[in-house]
Amino acid sequence: MNDDDTESAPGPLARIAAVGMASWDRLLVVDRYPKPGEYVVVRAELSAPGGTTTNSAVALARLGAEVRIAALVGDDEYGAALRAGLEAEKVDTDWLVTRVGQRTDASTIVVSHDPPERTIYWHRGAHLVRGDRLDIPALFGHDVVLLDVADVPLRRFLLDLPAHTLPRTRLLGPLTFLADPALPDALDLVLRHDVVVGNERELLAVTGTWAIADAITALQSRMPGANLRACVVTRGAYGCRIFTKDERWQVPAFRVDATDTTGAGDAFVAGVAYGLARRWPWPELGRFANAVGALATRALGARASLPTIDEVATLTESGSDRSASTTS
Repeated sequence: MNDDDTESAPGPLARIAAVGMASWDRLLVVDRYPKPGEYVVVRAELSAPGGTTTNSAVALARLGAEVRIAALVGDDEYGAALRAGLEAEKVDTDWLVTRVGQRTDASTIVVSHDPPERTIYWHRGAHLVRGDRLDIPALFGHDVVLLDVADVPLRRFLLDLPAHTLPRTRLLGPLTFLADPALPDALDLVLRHDVVVGNERELLAVTGTWAIADAITALQSRMPGANLRACVVTRGAYGCRIFTKDERWQVPAFRVDATDTTGAGDAFVAGVAYGLARRWPWPELGRFANAVGALATRALGARASLPTIDEVATLTESGSDRSASTTS
């Protein structure tokens, strides 16, 4: 990244291709998560479009990026609603395929206040797998390819392609579907991306370590000679960490009145993708992503409070964080 390319610098639209999951969410809000055999009262309920990749795509569109989504939906009412919602947000759906005879992927999400956490029940439906048709040249013609597929063989195939080493293209990989103890080559797959983003639990899982400091050291030691240039680690209310092979930064969070953290990680990924497309310096990219993720928590549901670029600018200019610090 060039230090001259800052958050406020004008430039062309960020062009981002998002490949992965389209899903429908059903959220149940409870005061506390029940113990086995107990019951709790559902205080609020919401049925709305979701999905990790589609959430990130909508977040990017609201930020003003040019976004194209490659994913599958079923031939049901949820699939039709997901498509309509994406088109309303000006996300290009030419690569969103309706799979006849399959249901749309879905999740039931329990949002509890005690503890303040989310529990996700995944109803697997239509999703991209190895062998599905993708327009590879057009896909890798974007500034950033957000690679968020659940199917590991497809991810391996896309990571093995030499096209992602093109000078202008950056391959960004969320760790969500790689943080699987049963995946023997997870770390090797991580190293084939240009940038990865995930939370601390996911980083520990893919590196096979028990402490964050050890996980960072382990990944930094493997970066020389690999495609991987940086790792961005979300820390919720504590902001994020960013590290390259020889530098580390801690970027503090912004203070907002949070209602629901569902989709905040997807919004954070969108912030990373946007900053990556604009070639911002790492600390500035982290600060921007923190702001996008924080603003996404203001209302119930993954997309209800995804911010515009002006809202992000207002928050980042408010000074309700601290400057990023460099660590050894």
